[in-house]
Amino acid sequence: MKVSVVITCWNGKDLLEKNLPKVLKAKEYKNNKIEEILIVDDASTDDSVAFLSENYSQIRVVKHKVNLGYAAVCNTGVKEAKNDLVAILNLDVAPSEDFL
Repeated sequence: MKVSVVITCWNGKDLLEKNLPKVLKAKEYKNNKIEEILIVDDASTDDSVAFLSENYSQIRVVKHKVNLGYAAVCNTGVKEAKNDLVAILNLDVAPSEDFL
């Protein structure tokens, strides 16, 4: 089965810069079976969304218009995911290459 990785985001540009390359590296590792990476932004007020659109156009971003909180972000991610298996990551997670 293929996996969707959902990353929750709220004002996380610095953590995205640090950890998103590690998630992309894990996607390259075929045994993880990661088909998509989806970031759900919870109405960030920093440059998170702009940073993603400028640097990571291959990643789908779903934006909340208002801050709804962590549980809502997770639910949105699962709902929007294309695959039956979903791995939810917080911004501060730096996965190893073979984490799945």
